[in-house]
Amino acid sequence: MNHKILSKTFFSRNPKIVAKDLIGKVIERKIGKNILKAIIIETEAYFDENDPASWARYGKRKDNIEMWNEAGTILVKNVHKHLMLNFVTGKEGEASAVLIRGVKPINFDGRTHGPGLLTSALKIDKGFNGKSILDHKEIKIVDDGFRFKDEEIKTSKRIGVKKDLDTENRFYVKL
Repeated sequence: MNHKILSKTFFSRNPKIVAKDLIGKVIERKIGKNILKAIIIETEAYFDENDPASWARYGKRKDNIEMWNEAGTILVKNVHKHLMLNFVTGKEGEASAVLIRGVKPINFDGRTHGPGLLTSALKIDKGFNGKSILDHKEIKIVDDGFRFKDEEIKTSKRIGVKKDLDTENRFYVKL
């Protein structure tokens, strides 16, 4: 079976393309001697300062500076007392990211149907913030060759967003 770690080139694209292409990829989280695996089933794309729902909307600040980092940088942000797992996308110096909203466990039991639940189940904390997913020893995203058909991947407006863009930037599959 093909088992390829996603590259910087993968993340160096428009966040909307990355968000869709992450559907079906596998998060592998090493905890001690165990490796938890989960299929990404829901994502959202976030853009630059012109996106009213993006952390970048206020410009560069101490609490969002990582959004301008190189593609593949891990962002762990606290929203409504829950940690959210994101990855920087696009070109370095231009803010954009993809939120991982939901995963389906492959080899463990856990509630992972929301962004706060998945970070809890995968034991992802603020210590990951600002690190690179590209060469991290404890977390990676891999392409194992599995693909959802285009018609299986649904789109909608982002969830829990008061002011949103006119486009649908949430991607998900129903399992």
